[in-house]
Amino acid sequence: MKEVTKKWIQAGKVLGEDADAKVNCPDCEKGILTVTDVVIGFAGKTDRILCCPCCSKENVITMGQA
Repeated sequence: MKEVTKKWIQAGKVLGEDADAKVNCPDCEKGILTVTDVVIGFAGKTDRILCCPCCSKENVITMGQA
């Protein structure tokens, strides 16, 4: 597994628990990831979109109901 993939997984774990945490972008390491939650109403789940304002890389975590 690539090192950057491991960093995205770690970022996902941190931001999955605390959307307000300050996490550097795993790709460019310059930007602080932003978090946007999108509710998937029919599924009872939420997509948490992690995005870097500097390099525009993003990843999505699908989370179950809390």
